[in-house]
Amino acid sequence: MGTGSSRVRRRDVAGDSAAVSASAPALGHADASDVGRWNYYDWLLVTDDYYIQDGPLKLTSIDFLTESNAPAHHTDEFEEHTVVRRGQEFTVELRFEKTYDQGEDTLQVELHFGDNPLPHKGTLQRMPVGKSLEAGKWSAALESSEGGFARVKITTPPDALVGKYHLIVETTSDGKTFRSRRSDDNDLVILFNPWVKEDMTYLDDEAQRQEYVMNEQGFQYYGTSRRIGYRPWNFGQFEPKILDVCLRLLDRSKIKDESRGDPVQVSRIVSKMVNSADEGGVLTGNWSGNYSGGTSPTAWNGSVEILTQYYERNRPVCYGQCWVFSGVMTTVLRCLGIPARSVTNYDSAHDTDVSMTIDNYMDENLRPIDGGDSVWNFHVWNEAWMARPDLPEGYGGWQAVDSTPQETSEGVYCCGPCPVSAVKNGHVYLLYDTKFVFAEVNADKVYWLRDRRMNLRKLRVARGAIGAKMSTKAVGSLGREDVTENYKYPEGSDQERVAVRTAVSYGMKPDTYEDVIGSEDVEFDVHADDEIYIGENIHVTLTMKNRSSESRHVTAHLTAKAMYYTGVPAHDIGDLEKDVTILPNGEETVEMTYTPREYLDMLVDQAIVKVHAMAHVDTTNQVYAGQDDFRLMSPELVIRAPATMSVGEQVTAEIEFTNPLDVTLSMVEFHIEGPGLQKPKKISHTPIKPGETVRVMERMTPRKAGNKTIMASFTSNKLTQVTGELNVVVS
Repeated sequence: MGTGSSRVRRRDVAGDSAAVSASAPALGHADASDVGRWNYYDWLLVTDDYYIQDGPLKLTSIDFLTESNAPAHHTDEFEEHTVVRRGQEFTVELRFEKTYDQGEDTLQVELHFGDNPLPHKGTLQRMPVGKSLEAGKWSAALESSEGGFARVKITTPPDALVGKYHLIVETTSDGKTFRSRRSDDNDLVILFNPWVKEDMTYLDDEAQRQEYVMNEQGFQYYGTSRRIGYRPWNFGQFEPKILDVCLRLLDRSKIKDESRGDPVQVSRIVSKMVNSADEGGVLTGNWSGNYSGGTSPTAWNGSVEILTQYYERNRPVCYGQCWVFSGVMTTVLRCLGIPARSVTNYDSAHDTDVSMTIDNYMDENLRPIDGGDSVWNFHVWNEAWMARPDLPEGYGGWQAVDSTPQETSEGVYCCGPCPVSAVKNGHVYLLYDTKFVFAEVNADKVYWLRDRRMNLRKLRVARGAIGAKMSTKAVGSLGREDVTENYKYPEGSDQERVAVRTAVSYGMKPDTYEDVIGSEDVEFDVHADDEIYIGENIHVTLTMKNRSSESRHVTAHLTAKAMYYTGVPAHDIGDLEKDVTILPNGEETVEMTYTPREYLDMLVDQAIVKVHAMAHVDTTNQVYAGQDDFRLMSPELVIRAPATMSVGEQVTAEIEFTNPLDVTLSMVEFHIEGPGLQKPKKISHTPIKPGETVRVMERMTPRKAGNKTIMASFTSNKLTQVTGELNVVVS
């Protein structure tokens, strides 16, 4: 009822049967051609129209016109909620119980944010529906109306708070006011908008926006700088429930409402909430090698299963390491509309004393002493794109943010956002956590000798040992992009040296570079063979070249240890000590070899081995300390499936694995998933004998069209970090 095109009052109708006849067909109470029945309906028509048309203008429903709004706002991949981006207009259709009269009735649209919306806090916005929108402001304007329908355009400012809003409509008609009630059906979510120039997250390259906001698939790089590995990662920011959990994280973080429009504060709080080191976070870190009671970090294929589990169980998920923390953070930031990417830094330093040098201590026998600082074979963090109006000009763009709990920042385990350009120039006095990030990528290694009286003597400074081959997925391709030059000038260049000395001058050891390192006439180099697969021999060589015209007697000591990728030793594999005399201008080598039976039981996650070389030149007291890290390579999974698929049609994927070791693998699990293809699934398998090939079949039914990726991983008691992926097209 109440959708008639004419507006009549009771007195008019009572005195004018023609008016009743004119309104009857539109109201739908009778057939206009059946004139003989009008007397029967006269009373019903008049009284119905009287109560509807003379009562308040009641709202019956709101249509958010998702089919037109979502593509325009780049939110059509979301499967749940009404989602728009700030700083951009959208249209809603209001439906009323009676005819809306543009000339007589007034409309007001309100957006309520949070549980206690207040105008002075920016959490309650009242927008009278006028004739035109005000660009860059909260405003509403009538687009069109007909009968009981009105289309209203709404625009939000480019600094609007990000999160869930309740849409309230207030009407005034014939002096009567109506206000709609809160309803989940009338909620909408407003996100950051990298497509709008006035938004702090604006990114002016469409290909980059597609990669860093819209792409649900990517890679995480791991391994060592000499042998870079990669694995596929399902970010899945548009998968069901992911937006819900991202908004829940912001709510739990207790971030102030007025800060929820600032990507600087939002990205900082997300780096806190992705880990559970404080409270309420998503992931519990574990670097022990014992993952009982949870999932091994190497088993995860993406963020979706982690975030979904956190949402459903309402407690932290076990377990994560750096690439897992980074993958989840990429998902959360992209979901909220902040351009983001995962970045891997090889030979990544962990400076514990804010010296911005990585200090290595040895005793008089050249045995290492734990000094607190460490070097990770790799570390994965994030970059988020935003303006930095809180800093001097020139520091906007990519900001390093890190959710792996390493050191506290302002009392909590978070890191960033840190301007990458500040790191490059050694401007470590700028917010946030710039000193820590600088040390990760460009600290020098300083070797110290400690005598019995605890006196320290500086032995040497190793430049160029920290921060290498920084990697992220390339835009629009499956390749790797090296972003090292964004963080540091070329190693050894005047600009790079100035940046290092500038940074160190703000640290706890500002006098590090005041003395001069003495000359050394024996050159050392330690390295292992390239491309060593698990199951092959490990061969290490220390090469020594005498550049003097006299013989040199050297005592060399080599050790090999299985390591966690964080630089923490796990198990000793073996050691070797040898005395060598090097002829004038001559060259000698010291070699050691280990078989799989000697090292296999010593390996831990990532299968990384670190070789330490210590040497003392007796005749000159020259001391050398060096190391080489390498990753024993794992086989890959082979995935077979149709190259083309159709939405809603079931297909079968096959995963194949061959055991390359001469021992039986137990505790075998396959993990498979793919955004828009397959929800994360774990498949347990019986033990696999040496050399045995096994195949796992999995049925899946595609939900979304487009380019998709099937991702799989394999874990066992002796072999982890085995992955595979297959790209398919869904029509």
